[in-house]
Amino acid sequence: MREMEEERLRMREHVMKNVDTNRDRLVTLEEFLASTQRKEFGDTGEGWEWRCTPAYTEEELRRFEEELAAREAELNAKAQRLSQETEALGRSQGRLEAQKRELQQSVSAGERHWDVYRHHFLPPFPDDAPVPAPAGDQKDVDPSEKKVPDQPPELPRLDTQHL
Repeated sequence: MREMEEERLRMREHVMKNVDTNRDRLVTLEEFLASTQRKEFGDTGEGWEWRCTPAYTEEELRRFEEELAAREAELNAKAQRLSQETEALGRSQGRLEAQKRELQQSVSAGERHWDVYRHHFLPPFPDDAPVPAPAGDQKDVDPSEKKVPDQPPELPRLDTQHL
């Protein structure tokens, strides 16, 4: 606020100095008209021409509006295309998720079938039994605790006559 008051005071002093010719601190109509007749008052100087002339010709304005309308139509078409692609991707994502669920269900069903088959029709895997340490590594073990490896289970023979 203080800067505004100071600027007003400077402007007032400038006007009184340049317009009030008889120094009575009053600006009469004659003094004002005389000050506006001076050359520097009417001289707008350099840089003021653009305010007096239109910034664009009618042709330039028309071309700009056409370009703007074309760009807007292009952007609207692109937005429409992207919207359709988004919908299509949403639909395909739904199908892919359904396929993923089906595949997971198939895998889990296959695992269940394999477990049933393995437990009913196959002998236990040798990997399921604990593996004894090699004979040379059992030096510190009491001889009564040493285990002799069992014979692997005998696998049932396939009857080739009924194949």
